[in-house]
Amino acid sequence: MVLKIGHLQVEPPLILAPMADHTHAAFRELVAHFGGCGLFFTEMLNSRIVATQKLSTDPYLMRAKRDRPLAAQMAGRDPDRIARALERIRGCFEAYDLNMGCARGVVQRYRWGVWLMEDKGLAAEVVRRAREVVQGPLTVKVRSGVHQHDLKYLKDFCLMLEAEGVDAVLLHPRTGRERLKRPPRWEEIGAVKAALSIPVIGNGDVFGPEDALRMFAETDCDGVMIGRAALIRPWIFRDSAAALRGEEIPPPPDPLEVVEVFYTALRRYCPEELRVERLLDFCFWFLQNWPFALHYWREVRRAGGLERMVEKLKALLREAGPLRPYPVRPFMVK
Repeated sequence: MVLKIGHLQVEPPLILAPMADHTHAAFRELVAHFGGCGLFFTEMLNSRIVATQKLSTDPYLMRAKRDRPLAAQMAGRDPDRIARALERIRGCFEAYDLNMGCARGVVQRYRWGVWLMEDKGLAAEVVRRAREVVQGPLTVKVRSGVHQHDLKYLKDFCLMLEAEGVDAVLLHPRTGRERLKRPPRWEEIGAVKAALSIPVIGNGDVFGPEDALRMFAETDCDGVMIGRAALIRPWIFRDSAAALRGEEIPPPPDPLEVVEVFYTALRRYCPEELRVERLLDFCFWFLQNWPFALHYWREVRRAGGLERMVEKLKALLREAGPLRPYPVRPFMVK
């Protein structure tokens, strides 16, 4: 299966979701190590910062060795500022995305992300200005809406995106108010797919290869985006790609290999002042492969200092036992 976004071929059509504080260069390198991911995403980029920051020293713009193709996701509300930010990073990435789906943190405070869906005219202007700058693939990530499900409005909004020149729509079928509290309505992915002529990529509660196959089958989507499950199991793309080919899912890697690859990438791609925080974030999710995740995470945190934390993590994993089976639904949430 091949997904085509503009001129960009995405094979397999399995995509790492953009996640603030998580999909940085070190984590993308870890995912790439195991293979199976057809398109990577950066963390959410703040258009205010990108428009003015010295790009060569910005850790959020750093690329890893193997994270290709890579899409940069831009967040903001001001069409001109977003256009200036995109202009500054033009040619640095294989694709670009506009965030109209995030519903947390700074995005909520400034009414970026999903709140752009409340103002179709403003959203259209954002896309229009971005399209003037971005010559390559341009996508938009959306939710079902801000406060309630309104399928007609959602389809009309996505048709507007298509008319403004977007090359694909990425849909997480929950509202901003729901966040992750209710099950996603996958049927909305199918409805939007039926209404558009551009690719539609589905996102939401894909916790294993069987879920990925089911989303393709139930929604007729063109690609599947995986978020939280990839934080727990970075090789989920490898396993899902095998399932798409009709092959047996490979055995899981040695957890110590996972830690070593991530630690090496962390030292290579992350500034020293961010390494401890990002290691703890990695541990919070990766340790959910085992039932005593919270205890393990607290033990790692108590160790203090990057090297001591890594050694403690390895010691715990040597005694951890087998990983829980798919689906890897999170049981701890930040």
